[in-house]
Amino acid sequence: MPPGTTALRFLRLLLAAAAASCSFHVSALSIAPQSMPINSKFAPPPTWRPPAIAVSPSAQAIELRAVSIEVDLFGDQAQTRIELRLFNPNPRVLEGELQFPLQEGQVVTGFALDVNGRLRDAAPVPKAKGQEIFEDIRRRRVDPGLLEATAGNQYKLRVYPIPAQGERRVVITLNETLPHHRDAGVLRVPLAFASAVGQLQVQVRAHGTAQQDVQLIQAPADAQLSANAAGTELHLQKNQWLAPQGPAGWLQLAVRHTGKPQVMVGESGGKSFFTAQMDFRDELVKRPSPSHIALVWDASASAAAQARVLPVLQAYFRKLDKAVKVSLLVVRNKAEPVRSFMVAPDRFGDLADALRAEPFDGSSNFDSLPIPADADMTLMVTDGLMTDGKRSINYLHTAPVMVINGTAAADTPRLARLADRTGGVLVDATLLTAEEGAQAMRLHGWRIERLTSLSAQQLVAPTTSLRQGRIAVAGELLDTQARIDIALVHPDGRKRTLALDVNAKASAGRWPGQQWAQWRSAELAENAALHSSELQRIAATHGTVGPNSSLIVLELAADYARYNLPAPPELADEVARLNQLQLAQSTQTRQAYIEAMVKQFDQKQRWWDKDFPKDTPKRAEPKAEMQISQGALGSLAGTARLREQAQSSPVAAPSFAPVARAAAPAPVMEAKAGRDALDKRTANSVASAPAATIALQAWVPDAPYMKRLQDADKAQLYRIYLDERAAYLSSSSFYMDAAGVFFDRGLPELGLRVLSNLAEMNLENRQLLRLYAYRLVQATRNDLAVPVFERISELAPNEPQSWRDLGLALADNGETQRAVNALWEVVSRPWNGRFAGVNMIALAELNAIAAQAAAADKPLDMSRVDTRLRRNLPLALRVVMAWDSDDTDIDMWVTDPNSERASYANQLTRQGGAMSPDATGGYGPEEFSLKTAKAGKYSVEAQFYGHRQQVLSAGTTVMVRITTGFGTPQARDKWTTLRLARGQETVRVAEVEVR
Repeated sequence: MPPGTTALRFLRLLLAAAAASCSFHVSALSIAPQSMPINSKFAPPPTWRPPAIAVSPSAQAIELRAVSIEVDLFGDQAQTRIELRLFNPNPRVLEGELQFPLQEGQVVTGFALDVNGRLRDAAPVPKAKGQEIFEDIRRRRVDPGLLEATAGNQYKLRVYPIPAQGERRVVITLNETLPHHRDAGVLRVPLAFASAVGQLQVQVRAHGTAQQDVQLIQAPADAQLSANAAGTELHLQKNQWLAPQGPAGWLQLAVRHTGKPQVMVGESGGKSFFTAQMDFRDELVKRPSPSHIALVWDASASAAAQARVLPVLQAYFRKLDKAVKVSLLVVRNKAEPVRSFMVAPDRFGDLADALRAEPFDGSSNFDSLPIPADADMTLMVTDGLMTDGKRSINYLHTAPVMVINGTAAADTPRLARLADRTGGVLVDATLLTAEEGAQAMRLHGWRIERLTSLSAQQLVAPTTSLRQGRIAVAGELLDTQARIDIALVHPDGRKRTLALDVNAKASAGRWPGQQWAQWRSAELAENAALHSSELQRIAATHGTVGPNSSLIVLELAADYARYNLPAPPELADEVARLNQLQLAQSTQTRQAYIEAMVKQFDQKQRWWDKDFPKDTPKRAEPKAEMQISQGALGSLAGTARLREQAQSSPVAAPSFAPVARAAAPAPVMEAKAGRDALDKRTANSVASAPAATIALQAWVPDAPYMKRLQDADKAQLYRIYLDERAAYLSSSSFYMDAAGVFFDRGLPELGLRVLSNLAEMNLENRQLLRLYAYRLVQATRNDLAVPVFERISELAPNEPQSWRDLGLALADNGETQRAVNALWEVVSRPWNGRFAGVNMIALAELNAIAAQAAAADKPLDMSRVDTRLRRNLPLALRVVMAWDSDDTDIDMWVTDPNSERASYANQLTRQGGAMSPDATGGYGPEEFSLKTAKAGKYSVEAQFYGHRQQVLSAGTTVMVRITTGFGTPQARDKWTTLRLARGQETVRVAEVEVR
């Protein structure tokens, strides 16, 4: 045997074991129990990225003053508490976002933030609600902290405020079951951070474990093991710590166990749970050789690190004993047409060349996977991060799936569940060699067939495969003792039943319940959207973080009551009192809101019923608003006084605000017949008005890449795009601009692929998703935009724009009933004051959709809409402007043939052009409405006014929709988008000529 072969083999064994935790991952080898010592060191995944704190690009980086890591070990169970002291060296308050990955099998089970000098534990909250609460409270300059999962094993912690020249403390708690190596559990603690740490303290306590049963595999100098009455401890302290690269930047130790079943019992959510592990040696046999393999190749942008997969595939095909048919299915934002190959054991080159030629570009959409019916094995190369469509892996075939992943940032629970459900395996190409990965796919062995018990329920195993040499089970106890029967089945037909006795003291706290929650959530992870309610209930009960749940810390008792969150002990009494008050007020508040809507709509109808002059005025009155337009475009604070002066000037403007008394329902119904006749005449008048031509102002970005793309030959355009992309991987503007070039050049499929990168850039960023969906609508692909808007409504259900955007896309996609239902959400719900005016804009759209459906003899169910709010108000010209950045103020100006400008300061023009209330704190929208239009030219302009963001972005994208004949069957829409930067001059958007 060559020198070093034994050590290399031990390293490979450890790599395989280190990848495995209590999720569904299956390593390639069966490891029989052996004795310590362990001399190999775990190598972290090559794509591992240390935790980093993101702030505004213009700010100095947040410093880590101190990091304290405490680990408690009970057998194979580990709980890690990480405390961070964040220091803001900037002269202004900042929001910080800590981005960090978790190792496979770890789960967040606790989070605390210092409030008024004391650490306060977080409360579980549904993910979308947590985001809304955080952003709402942040605007009020109060202390929120939010910890949430993004996708795969990536997490982020948002903290606001981090005071100028000040500190915040945060604590994160993680639970895990240690991966096995031989007869020991291996603890791996990363000590690397993106920047230097002022002071690092590490303490590991192995409870009830003798020092001879603990082996230090890798640790920084000065780390010492010591024994005491409680077990064995490790202590380490470093100043100005900057971890070295590779294994030296990790703490690794092995804890030997005896092989006896390990059982933990504790209470969580008011119930008793257990978790147990027992050793079992697998017996692996070779799988039957496939005759037809379906190879699903994820070529999305997030899968770019899959280069490590090719050697695994080559090793697998080399081990086959005959040539096999391969159907290649490349998937990005959609599945590409299937291509066929014949691959012999020594002829992988043609298939490898085809895979290498596929650029990693676009989003991941696995909604449709046309697997050939006669395929008897599926190889699926993906990171599992579904970013487009319904975000599911819609695998309906019966063939086992061998999932191969070569990236560190992967949705491992989803992939592992898919492989486990179909009888396949998950191969992590970052941890296994090519030969080990190929061997894992060729072998299978004992599996758990079922779990039963008379004294326990909701039994769950992290995997049905037993290749780790261990069986793990968890469940809810119905008695103090229980027997769990574990039925096993082998590929050769043999069956076995093992008995596990649970008879332990309930001394483990919430650990067993949280472990059960982790494994049950992993079972549901393959289609998290379908099981979102159950996932939220599990997380809320056991205090864990997952794809549908987060943890949040608030400062004020009033906020815990307002958002109906579990209160910390020190605020419990006050929150209970406030909850009683809110309960009594909630019904009155909702009814008062509807009445206020009726008042606003009544005033708008009076405006619509009035005839305004269309002649030329004798003299144009100077507008106070013009004074503002001449000034510099600064921050809101710097120009607030000018705006107030302009808004207080004596301009005749309908505010559409509540009047003194609501119109009574009876008179409205009595006048309905006459009003309907008037509405029909007016609608006919609008429809037969002089023709209008919409000329959109072409907005051409001045980015350096645009000239090269525009000058490129059509046949070379995509290659030039790929060449330019390397310098703009994190630029949303680049993808939008490039996609526009493809659309303009008659290459819509490539345009859609390029545009879909917006869904990949920052997982679950609703600002980017809005940009993506708006651009899909502009490309007349409402069928693709609807799922994106549905996702946004899940991420931000408490922002009215989410429902309005969805409703309009549904209407354009022909789903008018769903459209009206979504728009009614906007109209009927009381929203935060920063969204003022959006309800009336949505009501106009709702009534227009209903009227057009009725005109097409397809009436809609309007039963949920208050009868007093049902009236279509057709318009000759309507302009609506919205934008993608929250807490931002963009002003829309419309200048008519009289040279009169409608704006926030002149909300009613002489000829009846009405501007909606100024939207200064959200995403807009702002609306210009004109019932009958005077002949001539109307110009539309946009001006960036200001923002109130703690996290700054490079600019704001503005979406403008111009409609002629709104609310009539002759309605015609045109869309355009443009970007505004802070301090930029006013931009002309479009010109509408009425003849």
